Amino acid sequence: MTHKFNRVLLFSACMAVISMFTAAADTCVNGGTLLSYEALGSTGCTYGGYTFSNFSYTDAATNGGNTVTGSGVNVFTATNAYGSGLSFDGSWDAYGAGATSDGDITFVVTVNNGGAATITDAGVAQTAGVTGSGVATVAEQGCGPAPCVPGSWPNPPFVFDANSGSNNQSASETMITPNGSVEVSKNINVEAGTGSGYDAATISQVTDTFSTVPEPRAMSLLLGFGLLAGFAFRKKFQADRA
Repeated sequence: MTHKFNRVLLFSACMAVISMFTAAADTCVNGGTLLSYEALGSTGCTYGGYTFSNFSYTDAATNGGNTVTGSGVNVFTATNAYGSGLSFDGSWDAYGAGATSDGDITFVVTVNNGGAATITDAGVAQTAGVTGSGVATVAEQGCGPAPCVPGSWPNPPFVFDANSGSNNQSASETMITPNGSVEVSKNINVEAGTGSGYDAATISQVTDTFSTVPEPRAMSLLLGFGLLAGFAFRKKFQADRA
């Protein structure tokens, strides 16, 4: 009877621990289009310990700026000093006075380990180029837990304005309140300007990465299961020696 109880206890502890690190979604396709990521819906895909889901994208352009559709944006998995996440590669280009190109991307990122950790930091990077009076801007917003309406996050919000002297930019900020899920909204905008010279602006890549810390309650639970498993092994060892 004691052996049976120990086996059940050990099995339950192992299954509980495994479930904390199991994700149902498939691995994110490296190089898939943003349109294909939108089709994943609420199931999403996984990478770096996160599930990315609920993608949406809108585009706009004026005065000859390049219209970048969802099929024209490629999504790559990314890991850097700020954590793990996704990179969005496209050709948001504006050439000539008055030209603009714009893209709005939203998605949800969720920690995969059943509440054992929370998202605490976010990193954003852009690759851009401008000439003349052109301007390239990435404005990032977020909130948590999802679903929610993204607002200024962090404070001050991520806003990158590229100019001729500073094209590639990155930043990392600590969230005010750690959460197991975050909804992110970004506006990618390039404006060629209205100067008399050759004005142009382009953004070719925007990267979002996230980092986590263990949730204290989950760590306590994990420790508790470890102690139970150790107790079961000890009882079995003592019974075998008797």
